[in-house]
Amino acid sequence: MAERPGMSATAEPSGRRTRLPLVIAASVVGVAVLGLVAWLALSGRPAPVGVTVAVAPPPPAPPPPAPAEAVVQETAPQPTGPMPGFNEGRALLPAPDPDLIEKAANGFLPIIGRDGRQPWQVYARPFDLADKRPRVAVVISELGPSPTAIDTAINHMPAGVSLAFVPYRPRLGEWINLARAAGHEVLLNLPMEPANYPTDDPGPEALLTALDPATNLERLNWVLSQATGYVGLVGLMGSRFSTSHDDMLPILTALQHRGLLYVDNRATPQTVVPDIASDIGLAMTSANRQLDTELVRAAIDKKLSELEDIAKRNGAALGTAHPYPIVMERVAVWAQTVEDRGVVLAPVSATIDRSKAVPPKPAAAKPADAAAKPPAAAPAPVPTPAAVPKAAQ
Repeated sequence: MAERPGMSATAEPSGRRTRLPLVIAASVVGVAVLGLVAWLALSGRPAPVGVTVAVAPPPPAPPPPAPAEAVVQETAPQPTGPMPGFNEGRALLPAPDPDLIEKAANGFLPIIGRDGRQPWQVYARPFDLADKRPRVAVVISELGPSPTAIDTAINHMPAGVSLAFVPYRPRLGEWINLARAAGHEVLLNLPMEPANYPTDDPGPEALLTALDPATNLERLNWVLSQATGYVGLVGLMGSRFSTSHDDMLPILTALQHRGLLYVDNRATPQTVVPDIASDIGLAMTSANRQLDTELVRAAIDKKLSELEDIAKRNGAALGTAHPYPIVMERVAVWAQTVEDRGVVLAPVSATIDRSKAVPPKPAAAKPADAAAKPPAAAPAPVPTPAAVPKAAQ
């Protein structure tokens, strides 16, 4: 047979041409199935129906606002019963009390209220006076030059530790409010002439024996007007001034008339402060130990132990110290176990012998025309956050 044009001598059978599309389709399906299996293996097990997969839990809902009665409790007067714990930083009431201040040239001065209330009692840290355990008070004194030391004293010391600030710092009022917000009782340092003056200079407004009493009283009022909310003063230097009866008498009398307490730092054994205070009925106490005469842990611990012994003999004892880190560390450690030994950490005001403190008479009532004038506006209390900023300058 003759071949047709275009026909190959080895023509492909018709059945083989029919199966080729099926093979191709099967290959495509196989590749798709293998791809699906591989994707499932890499994707992991699918989540069950109805379960939400989340990378992180949602943020918690904000707490509901405090009820009105809880807010009132925060600012209400605290009970006179035992404190829940000596180390609790329960905020003190805002200061100043407008009935306990008067306008002065440089600010406001403390006064006794017309109802007889005295600043050293109103601004005191609450303490159960019926507690018969021996009391030890600790005053960290001369706070001001170092913001770091202030932060440590306010935020890391037991609230029962009292704090004393030098009067020369512009942020004094803010620091006192922060200290009171953390539960600390507060004092001001009173700069006085030391024996080696002027080699050691206590400051530009220091009380000096070379000045007349009126000038020293003006300087006292300057110190008192630099802040509010303090219970009294503690001496700064003063080894010469505190030995002069004629110089100390008008100063201590002025403090007694303003309802303040005084802490004699015992800068010299020849101090006349206790005798004058006893004569005029001033609320006064004296330091029994200076804790930082040796900046060694063992020496500081020994002084604290001696304070406990003095308190067990006399009912109360007082230690003073500068704001050295090692001192504040040892006081904080000591305070954690002091109650285990039958002694309680107390604020300075709780160590005052009240039987010897004679309350002065309240200020006389003003004439009717003077009473009609509006009183001087009291400074608004500075908000009291719970902690001093770490970067305070």
